[in-house]
Amino acid sequence: MPWEKNEIIKTTLYWGGLNKLPENSKIIEIEKRGSMFTRQFIIKFESSNNNINSWIEKSEKLKKITPKIENQKKVYDLHPGENGALGGSVEIYNNIVKINMSWS
Repeated sequence: MPWEKNEIIKTTLYWGGLNKLPENSKIIEIEKRGSMFTRQFIIKFESSNNNINSWIEKSEKLKKITPKIENQKKVYDLHPGENGALGGSVEIYNNIVKINMSWS
């Protein structure tokens, strides 16, 4: 459902303290996991390097974190999350961003 997709994106960004996705980004995957007691949302999108860097600078939580570098992949640890979320991570590799946030 399109409305569900938009709500997952909105909620994931809210939990992560992240800015809206870059305008020209391409959604690759949206996944929802969990039960009635937990939620996990995973979003993968692709965008240009410049758009991703701008998104990081506009994301209050990300711009304050120094990422770990693992095999050319930048990993931002977002613990705790915002607004009651447990937390999660943002991984960036080859202009693909994977946001993984959880709530319980």
